[in-house]
Amino acid sequence: MNRKLWSSIVSLTILSGMLALLVDIQSYSTTAQANILTHSGWIDSIGYYHISGEAENVGDSALKFVKITATFYDSSESVVATSFTYTSLKVLLPGRKSPFEVLLVYTTQAAKVHHYSLSTEYSITSPIPTSLEILSHNSFVDIINYKHVVGEVRNIAGSTATYVKVAVTFYDSAGHVVATSFTFSSPSDIDAGQKAPFEVLLVYTNRVALIDSYSLTVESDQFALVPEFSSFLIPSLFIIATLLAVTICKRKHFT
Repeated sequence: MNRKLWSSIVSLTILSGMLALLVDIQSYSTTAQANILTHSGWIDSIGYYHISGEAENVGDSALKFVKITATFYDSSESVVATSFTYTSLKVLLPGRKSPFEVLLVYTTQAAKVHHYSLSTEYSITSPIPTSLEILSHNSFVDIINYKHVVGEVRNIAGSTATYVKVAVTFYDSAGHVVATSFTFSSPSDIDAGQKAPFEVLLVYTNRVALIDSYSLTVESDQFALVPEFSSFLIPSLFIIATLLAVTICKRKHFT
């Protein structure tokens, strides 16, 4: 066998082994952690203070009821108020992100806010099946400067998905969260194999001008969103890459 061909095969074998080891190490990890990613604080037209943000499950266990608690301070570091919310997704699978929106409705206190801090609480739970697909989506701004995100969801499970919730995270050009919103599909329950439209509306016009992009996520009482890339894709790509490398080496050997 050509020495270069043999060397290439050995290198690919070592690489595949190292990647398999990393996957194996990750599969036996039992960490659970929810991190808050980007967020922004702002006041709406009626004086309510909002914190729009996004949380990510960076552990290996599914999390449920991820609670975000905000502590608000004035310029002298005195606490003026507290508030809390939960992520839009009730079950946050490993590697998944979910928007959240903390709301402070006491306008007299909201006017005093200089800065805030955020903390998280959560519980470990069993993962839910990934059986909801976003078939397509689009967005537009109407004549009164409301932002619309429209699309369609399909249930690929063998049973009904109830209370199908669609959540949107809006980002500015730097990738920071500037607003969030959610809606339910119409109808909110989607039978097995069926699809339903949705329309998410953002009515805070002072935030619409900041939006550069958005992301969507979906959840029902029973199911989560199908990942963009299926789990079998990565090992398949390794196999394809190995076959291509061997083919290229063989061609070089015979030319």
